[in-house]
Order: sequence, then C-alpha cells, then structure tokens
Amino acid sequence: MSQYAHTTGERMNKTLLVGNWKMNLGIAASAELARDVRAASNHLENTEIWLAPSFPCITAVASALKGSSLKLGAQNVHWEVQGAFTGEVSAGMLRELGCEFVIVGHSERRHVFGETSEMVAKRCACALNSGFTTILCLGETLEEREQGQTKGVIESQLRQCLKSLKPDQLARLVIAYEPVWAIGTGKIAEPQQIDQAHSIIASHFPQAQPAIIYGGSVTAENFAGIVSLGSVAGALIGGASIDVKKFVPLIEIAER
Repeated sequence: MSQYAHTTGERMNKTLLVGNWKMNLGIAASAELARDVRAASNHLENTEIWLAPSFPCITAVASALKGSSLKLGAQNVHWEVQGAFTGEVSAGMLRELGCEFVIVGHSERRHVFGETSEMVAKRCACALNSGFTTILCLGETLEEREQGQTKGVIESQLRQCLKSLKPDQLARLVIAYEPVWAIGTGKIAEPQQIDQAHSIIASHFPQAQPAIIYGGSVTAENFAGIVSLGSVAGALIGGASIDVKKFVPLIEIAER
C-alpha cells in the first residue's frame, strides 16, 4: 500500500475504499446498507470508507452515517452554481446534503453519457473550488490499450484537469485509475498493468502525490493482490460495494 499526500496527515497510511453505488438501491435499502457498513467499520485503524449513493438516497445515507467516521459523497456534480441544467446537481446542493467528496469523470459518464475531458475538467475544478475532496477517474478502453494508447489516453485526461487547478487544490485530489474494459466485466487488470498505469499518473506529481486508487471488477478474490502493490492506495468499488456480504471482506483485507 502506498503512502499518499491527501488532506490531513492522519490519513497518510490508510487504505481508501470508495463504494460507488451507481444507480442501485432505493432509499430504504441504501440506508440499511450504510448502517451495515458502518457496523462493520466501527474499529478500523488502517482503512477509510467513503460511500457514494445515488442522488435521491444521499439524505437517508447521511442520516445513517451521522456521527461515524465514514464519509458521504456524490457520483457527479455540475460546474455551474445554478441554472437551466435539467438533470444536473450543483455543488451547493450537495454541500447542503452533507457530502464531503465528489466523483467526476467515471468511465460510464464519459463513455455512456458522452462527457468529454473538457466537461470532466470543469466538474473537477468546480468540486475542488467548492471545497470537496474530488475523485478524478481516468482510464482507457480495450481498443485503446490494444493499440498501445494507454499512456497517451491517461495523460490527456489528466492534463485536461490539472491545467485548471491550483497547487493547493491538489491536496484534495484523489485519482482513480479504472480501465474501461475491466469495469463490470469481471475482467481484472494484471498487477503489472495497474502498476504501470499508476506510475504514469504519479509521474505528473513530482512533489506531493495524491492517492491513486484502482477501480475495475474488484472482488475479495483479487483485492489482496491489488492493494499489495506499492502504487495502489485503495479501490473504487462498484458492484461489490452494494452487497454487504461482498463489501465487508474487502474492508477486512484493507484493514490487514
């Protein structure tokens, strides 16, 4: 597990697990899962747990997490304060709901909903300017990897965001490397592939390095090998995070 310069020093040696619940679970089910994860996380010393429920479920999850060490976040944010942006949510709205972090640039936003790197960069800048810790997702498609474009794709996505950020904002930035071809497919990037991609990202931060976490079909069977890599500070977890019986083993592995 890597050490990372992220927000406060107390987090320097902790593994970060981020549960991205996507468009799953209703309000009652989300609150129940949050309570179950909280109960399983009462005595953690080496692990941080962050949860990102769907927008309608944020209030219920906030209530379930109140007073705990678990962090609440959102799966996206718009770059404008307000306006005629149907279906979008502002940073101010998320702040009122109790969110502390935001995910931007997830591969499903890029490849399913057509968000460009420019749009992602605007979302990222807004989130950081609004005081949120921000998880910036990067990653290549299978076709891009097979054509040897992994490095170029990652660097292009990263540079688009970094050029608009201030040095002091980097302390609240988390990078999630998520190869598109490994998300929800059951495929997992090989340790060498993960390490290579994380090294490419790290090279853009010659001084304080943000947390670089991995996302892509993470399970209890493969997570120990992933988190043992020195370049990996944790994981962005999708499917396994919406089932407490699958999520708790990941927490136990991280805590070890």
